[in-house]
Amino acid sequence: MPRRDLEFHVRHYKVALDVDLERRALSGRVTLTIEAIREGLREVVLDAAELDVSSVRAGGRRARHESEGEKLRVKLPRPLGTGRRVSVEIVYTTSPRKGFFFVGPTEAEADRHAAGWSQGQADDTHWWIPCLESTESRATLELIATVPKGYRAIGNGRLVSRRASVRRKTVTYHWRQDTAHPAYLMSLVVGKFVELKDRAGKVPLLGYVPRGSEAKGSELFKKTPFMIETFSKVFGVPYPYPKYAQSTVYDFTFGGMENTGATTLTVRALQTPEDAMDQTYETLISHELAHQWWGDLVTCRDWSEGWLNEGFATYSEVVFWEAEHGRDEADYARLEQMCSYLVEDNGDYRRPIVETRFRHPSDIFDRHLYEKGATVVHMLRATLGDAVWRRGLKLYLERHAFGGVETGDLRRACEEVSGRNLSWFFDQWIHRGGHPEIRVTREWDAGSKSLLLTVEQVQEPDAVTPAVFRLPMMLELLVGERRLRLPIDVQQRKETIQIPLPQKPRYVALDPEHDLMKLMEFPRSAEELLHGLAESDFVLERIRCARELASSGHEAAVEALTRAARSDRFWGVRIAALASLGEIGTRRADLVERVANLAKGQKPRVRRAVAWALGWIGGDEALKHLRRMVSSEESKYNAGMALLGIARAKREDAFETLRAELPRESHRDVLRQLIFDGFVLLRDPRAVPIVLEYTRPLYKNEAREAATKALGKLGILEDRVESRLIELLRDPWFRVRTAAARSLGKLKSGRAGSALREALPGEPMEGVRSAFEGALDDLRDAR
Repeated sequence: MPRRDLEFHVRHYKVALDVDLERRALSGRVTLTIEAIREGLREVVLDAAELDVSSVRAGGRRARHESEGEKLRVKLPRPLGTGRRVSVEIVYTTSPRKGFFFVGPTEAEADRHAAGWSQGQADDTHWWIPCLESTESRATLELIATVPKGYRAIGNGRLVSRRASVRRKTVTYHWRQDTAHPAYLMSLVVGKFVELKDRAGKVPLLGYVPRGSEAKGSELFKKTPFMIETFSKVFGVPYPYPKYAQSTVYDFTFGGMENTGATTLTVRALQTPEDAMDQTYETLISHELAHQWWGDLVTCRDWSEGWLNEGFATYSEVVFWEAEHGRDEADYARLEQMCSYLVEDNGDYRRPIVETRFRHPSDIFDRHLYEKGATVVHMLRATLGDAVWRRGLKLYLERHAFGGVETGDLRRACEEVSGRNLSWFFDQWIHRGGHPEIRVTREWDAGSKSLLLTVEQVQEPDAVTPAVFRLPMMLELLVGERRLRLPIDVQQRKETIQIPLPQKPRYVALDPEHDLMKLMEFPRSAEELLHGLAESDFVLERIRCARELASSGHEAAVEALTRAARSDRFWGVRIAALASLGEIGTRRADLVERVANLAKGQKPRVRRAVAWALGWIGGDEALKHLRRMVSSEESKYNAGMALLGIARAKREDAFETLRAELPRESHRDVLRQLIFDGFVLLRDPRAVPIVLEYTRPLYKNEAREAATKALGKLGILEDRVESRLIELLRDPWFRVRTAAARSLGKLKSGRAGSALREALPGEPMEGVRSAFEGALDDLRDAR
C-alpha cells in the first residue's frame, strides 16, 4: 500500500462535540485550517466515514460538498495558492461504528456506567471527525466536548476551561494541543472517573480510574515519574508535552494507545495484589509512555515504517526494565521478545520489517513490527555502543521533532554520530527478512597453538532472506584461569577464524550476552555447559547452557540443573533449568519428587515452571502433585498450568477435573482460558456444549473469545458449533468476531463461506476484515 499523495495539509482542527451517551451519538462542528501544497487547489478531499453532514462552509461561505464512500469532497470558493490557507467548517452527526466507541453495562458486568472513548490508530479518526488521515500531516488541536453532568472529558494537551450548564445538565471541557500531531493521535475519553494526581518534575501526571479503584490506579501509575526520568535521560530529550494523562476504560481494543499526552488503557490493567502475582502491567505503562517520543514526537511517515513507532516503544520496555529491575531482568525481557518474533516467523510468515504489501495497515501490526523491531533496536545499540547509540537517538529526535520519519533518517543520524557506514545493518535487518541460522564448530590446532572457529550460515536464502548476514559478535574464552573477550565479525556464508592462544581454552562461548538475533547450533562439551551454567556472568548464557543440558541424562547434569533451579540468582535461569529437568524426566522415572520439591519458596513464575515440568514428565506421581497444585496454588495462572499438565496425561478423570474448576474466577479469566486449552488437548466431545455455553454474553469477553477460539481448535464440526460460530460473526465484541472467523476457517465449515462473504461488506474493523478474508482463503485452499 503506497503512501498517499497530499495536495494540502490540515494545520489546525477546532472540534466541538456534543456527546450523547444514551443515544450513542456525536453531534459535531469541526473547523479545519487547510494549507495548500499544490498551486490552484480547487477541491479539498477529506477522510470522513458515515458522517451525516448537514452543512459545509469554506472561507466563511456555504460550500458545495459531496460524500463519496469514506471521502468528503468540498469545493473551494476560489482556487488556493501554494502556502495559502482557508478555513473549512463542517457540521455533522454520527453514530460511529469505529474510531469512537460507546460502551456501557453488559450481562457479565452490569455495574458498568455508560462511557465513550476514541481509538484512531491506524486510520480510524475519520469515523468520528472529518480529517486528513496521514501520519506525515500534522496539526494543532482544540477539542471542546460537552458531556452529561457527572462525567469527565479527557483530551490532548492542556485543559483551557471547564464550564457547567445547569439548564442543560452538561459540562463542557475545552482542551488545546499546541504542538502539531497526526490525526490518528487525537483523543477523547468520556466517563465517570476519579482523578489521581502526581508529578514528574514539572510535568503534571493525571490518572483516571473508575470510582472505587483509586488504590489500584495509584499502584498502576506509581512508576510513571521514574519512567519519564529514565526515558528523558536515555533518549536525550525531555518529555515533550504539557501533561501526561492515563485513562482506564472498558472494552478497549488493545492494551493501550499512546494518544499525544493522553494515553488510553484497558481497565483490566487495574489489579488486586493477587492479580499482580500473575501479570505485571509495568511493560504496558512504559510502552505507551515511550510512544510520546517514538510515534508522537517523531512519527513514521507511513505505516510501512511503523517499526520506528512500535519497535522503539517495545524496546523501551527493556530500557525501563533495566533501570528499574537490573540487567538480568532486561536481558530476559529481550529473550522473550525475540522468541515471540520467532514463533510468528516460524509458524505464520516471514517478511521484511519495512513492508509495503498489505491489505490493511493493521495487517502489519505484528510481531515483526513490535518484537523483531525491538530486537533490531537492541542490536543497533550493541553495534554502536551505548554512548554512541544514545547520541544517535538524541540527534534523530531533535532533528525530526514534531515531524515524520523513515528508516533512512535514523540511519543517517546514527552514521553521523558514529562515523560508520551502517547501510549493511539496515539493509539486512530492516529491508530484508528472517535471521541468521548458524552452525558453529571449533578445533584446537596444537601445532600453531590456535583455536580454529568455523561459523557457517545455514539459513535457506530466498527473495526475502539473505544468504549472508554480517554478524559482529563477542567471543568469550576461558584460557587457564584467564577470561578473554574477543570481537569477531563474520561476513561470509562460511568462515573460519584463527585465534592464537597460549593453550587450549577450557570454555568457549559465542555471543554470551545474546546481543545478536540468531538461531545457533554450537556443540559444546558437558564440562563447558556445566561451567557456563555455574559461572557465566550473563543470564542468557546460563539459560542457554541449562537448556542444552536437557539432552544429557547423566547425574552431574541433573545435579547442576537441580542446583540452578533451586538457587540461581536469577529466576529465569531457574525456569530454564526446570524445563530441562522436565525433559530429562521423560527419560528418568526418579525426578518427580525432586522437581516437585523445587517449587518450595519460589516466586510464582518459577512455580509455574514446576507445573510445566511435572506435566511434561507425567505419570501417577506427577499427577498427584499437579492435583495438589490445582487446589493449593495461590496463583490462578499456575493452577491453570497444573490443569494443562493433567490434560496432557489424558487420564480418564482429566475431563471432570478440568470441568470442576470452571466456576473459579481469575484476572482476565486466565484460568478458564487455560481450561479451554486443556479441553483442546483432550479432544473430548463432552467439551463442546460447555465451550458453546461460554460464548454467551453472560460471560466476560476474555472467556468468550477463548471459548470461540477453542471451538475451532477442538476440531469437532457439528451443526450446533457451525451455527453458533456463524452467529458470532456479528457479535458486538470484535475479538469474538475475529475468533469466530478463524475457527470457521480451521473447521473447513461448508456453510461458512457464504456467511463470511455476507458479513464482510458491513464489517468496519480492519483486523476483523483481515480475519474474514483469511478464513475465506483457508476455505478456498481446502477445496
